[in-house]
Amino acid sequence: MKKIKKLTLLITSSLVILGGMVLRLQADFTAKAEPPLTEYYAMTQNPHPSPSSSAETAIDDVISIILDQGFAGAIIVILFFWTYKTDKANRISQKENFDKFVEISTKCSGHMEGVSARLENIEREIEQAKQLEMMNARKG
Repeated sequence: MKKIKKLTLLITSSLVILGGMVLRLQADFTAKAEPPLTEYYAMTQNPHPSPSSSAETAIDDVISIILDQGFAGAIIVILFFWTYKTDKANRISQKENFDKFVEISTKCSGHMEGVSARLENIEREIEQAKQLEMMNARKG
């Protein structure tokens, strides 16, 4: 099972790295192309952009920042998913261990009650034996 997880992680990492390389090559080819026609773009763009929600622009900004980073951005994304996955597994394991601890603690409490009752009985018997011995010592 561990080998499959490692193999899956290796394949996923390889695909992300390959995707980053492809994006980087695409960026290199784009950089070597002709400069854009700024006059044409200036005429076609709307001078009054439509208002968009700040959440969409923030998400777009984050995505563009990660894509601009290339290989480092791919590593960040991989580490995020790996951390999320292992943290989720750790939380599940921790919950199972806590449930086992509660179960064992309850059993131990029950056993301790039984031991305490036995010790009290033994203490009473010892006290009775002492009193009986003292009474026999006075008579004899």
